[in-house]
Amino acid sequence: MNLRRVLVGDFVTNCYILTFSDRAVLIDPGDAFEKLERFCNGLPVTDILLTHGHLDHTAALGDFCDRYSPRVWMHKQDEDYLNDDILRAPASYPDPAWRRDLFATDFVNDGEEILLGQGEEALKLQVIHTPGHTPGSVCYYDEGNGFLFSGDTLFKGAEGRTDFPRSDWTDIKRSLKKLSLLPARTAVYPGHGFQTTIGGEPWIGEDWN
Repeated sequence: MNLRRVLVGDFVTNCYILTFSDRAVLIDPGDAFEKLERFCNGLPVTDILLTHGHLDHTAALGDFCDRYSPRVWMHKQDEDYLNDDILRAPASYPDPAWRRDLFATDFVNDGEEILLGQGEEALKLQVIHTPGHTPGSVCYYDEGNGFLFSGDTLFKGAEGRTDFPRSDWTDIKRSLKKLSLLPARTAVYPGHGFQTTIGGEPWIGEDWN
């Protein structure tokens, strides 16, 4: 497996592309379908994992679904974000080109394990429900390789915004404390900004206001 971070969109979203010998898996295709597709190295996209439903993490989803019909994984509590302009684009008015019917094929739950790839290439990701930024925000954790896709729950030195519709400050505090229990060496790949580690963000385990 090869992991690549690609920056996309006006909000400089991190899209992560996992490539195997016969397939590609995307996490948060926030924009720039053609750019992202080039980094898939000609491989079919079989799975798309969404950390939450905001537009800057889903804008290219429709194009990938049209081209590849992948499985789309997300938490049920963010399902309506996919087609509600107020929820999915609270910081800006969406471009009409983004107004299309989107849907998930698979809904994830806290503690569930998603198996990607096959045989020696198989990758197991654990779902960690981390509400706060949105009710259905999730992180995807690979215990074996020691990394976490944290979406907009945890950034380097900061937490996700909670001033959007359905965001909740108390929930994100609980979610961060939950993440603080992961091994300190866990590499954190956030939805925006630079990579960090759980141990590099000791504040997430504190009782802060």
